[in-house]
Amino acid sequence: MDLTRITYEGRKLYRESHTGNSWMPGDTKLVPSAAADKLLRYVEFKRFDRAPVDEAAPQDATAQTEEQEAAAVVQQEIKRSEDQEKQVMESMLLTVQSMDKNALEEYASKYEVALDKRLAVTKLRAEVSTLIEQFGAR
Repeated sequence: MDLTRITYEGRKLYRESHTGNSWMPGDTKLVPSAAADKLLRYVEFKRFDRAPVDEAAPQDATAQTEEQEAAAVVQQEIKRSEDQEKQVMESMLLTVQSMDKNALEEYASKYEVALDKRLAVTKLRAEVSTLIEQFGAR
């Protein structure tokens, strides 16, 4: 797991969806590199720069361990939510395989798509499955 330490230099509380973190002004946290790349696009976020060795106070090993544990918990939560989303999508794809034309048309309306009921049921199922894969289960 690749982690990057970044600092939030904004003026107010910031909640972000990439990792589910809440940032207060001056907070420095370890985040996954993918999320760090997205956050570093904003002016308020900077890569953490360490102070020169002679000015730096010795960092407590327990503080580092706590930060690593917190980052691991965040990573686990991200993975859990991704797995849950994947299971919901797979479940809906299986359900679509048993739907008739009317049910498929009704479900497609959730995506604001009007299906052509003159097509075969298999083609309608394929269209709805594509919608689910593209936009997620609704």
